[in-house]
Amino acid sequence: MRILLFILSVLSLLLAAHRFYLAEHTGQHKGGLFFLLIGIQLLIAAALISGHREERTSKPPTSTGKGGSNEAEPRA
Repeated sequence: MRILLFILSVLSLLLAAHRFYLAEHTGQHKGGLFFLLIGIQLLIAAALISGHREERTSKPPTSTGKGGSNEAEPRA
């Protein structure tokens, strides 16, 4: 998933650069700004997914059960 987001962000940034090149003489940069913002958002999403995945795999699994400590003790 993160690889797909990285590829899409690079593609969007390349399209933004192309749009800025085409709009250099006319001054209409709306299309370039749109692709630039989409590319930045995809890049941030991919980085967050990558960081979350690394964080999740680096933690050792913890045991949830302690073998009967959840049982209520009888009162005398």
